[in-house]
Amino acid sequence: MSDHGVQRRGRFALAIALLSAFSGCGRAREDRVPTAAVARGPLRVWTAYSGKIEAPRVHTILSALGGQATLVEVAPDGARVRAGEIVARFDATRIEREIVRLEGLRAAARSEFEMLVNADWPLKIGDLERQWTEARAREAEEEQFLTDARELRDEGLVGAQEVRQQEIKLDAARARARQLEQQLRLTREYLQPLGIAQAKAKLDAAERELELARQERRACDIAAPADGIVGHLPTHIGGEFRTVRVGDTLYLNQPFLIIPDLSRLVVQLAIPENELGRVPHGAAARVVPVAFPETALAATVASVGATAQNVPGKPAWQRFFLITLELRESDPRLRPGMSVTALVLSHENESALLVPRAAVRWRDGMPFVRTRAANGAVEDRAVTLGWGDERHFEALDGVREGERLIME
Repeated sequence: MSDHGVQRRGRFALAIALLSAFSGCGRAREDRVPTAAVARGPLRVWTAYSGKIEAPRVHTILSALGGQATLVEVAPDGARVRAGEIVARFDATRIEREIVRLEGLRAAARSEFEMLVNADWPLKIGDLERQWTEARAREAEEEQFLTDARELRDEGLVGAQEVRQQEIKLDAARARARQLEQQLRLTREYLQPLGIAQAKAKLDAAERELELARQERRACDIAAPADGIVGHLPTHIGGEFRTVRVGDTLYLNQPFLIIPDLSRLVVQLAIPENELGRVPHGAAARVVPVAFPETALAATVASVGATAQNVPGKPAWQRFFLITLELRESDPRLRPGMSVTALVLSHENESALLVPRAAVRWRDGMPFVRTRAANGAVEDRAVTLGWGDERHFEALDGVREGERLIME
């Protein structure tokens, strides 16, 4: 073979070698491009909101004493109390003296009532019955005398004058008997019941006044209506606006303490109206108090406000819905007014078609992914995305399970 043929053969072999080298480099570079497979798996999307703990039921403690009442004992602000424990006391000296006086009046009224029922009226009626019986006997006696007188007149033994006098005596005896009979009947039907009713009304009034005084005495000792934390309310006292202290004078229905009921706590959230779909009724939630970030309490979306409204401190054009989370767990450290971060489970799918966030690109606001065709060419493909968390999107259309997507 000539030298020229050898050179041509050598250049051809070199070209083949270089082509092979470049081809190998391309495949190596393609192999180094990271990809991820579209796979099915659970997707849980949690949305975070700021809120605060509240007690739906707050008991307001106020003075139930008429006129002025002097405070002689009060639980300190922030004290934890159990239902039934005394949280405040008012000076009861005046009321206790009044109770002693009213007990005396009640005893006198009871004695008067019992005397009328058991003695006075039975004696009166008994005396009337005796007088009526005697009057009837006298009437019968006078009637017999008249009969005898008429017989004697007929025999000529007495004159008409004596008979007339006897008739007058009989009429008087008969009138006396009728008068006593009517007096006895009226006494039984009207005077005795009326007298007893008046005495009973007097006794009842004395008992009511005594019971009112005893109620007022009980109102001097104020017990906690539920487990909770005592809060001192600023109120007007002696020209000042401040919280109460021992020695202060309060008036009827003047509130001075509150006790939030800690047996049931909720979390209140204000959700922008454009995110209302992220907080469905009944959704699970987790509540993390700002003061205790290591604590996460289970909760549920219990209610969603019926109307959108403004929230203080937010722009007037922005509208919010008030959301209530019911705590399914509690912690003795929790207090109303505490700030919390609430994580609401906005979406859950145990078998979602998952696309990594790093594989999703955007063009003109529309999402797409890149895949490699069978011939090795890169292909852009539009996708329809649903909910997403910090790592994945849920693919609704555009990709298949098992398909690999280019990550860069």
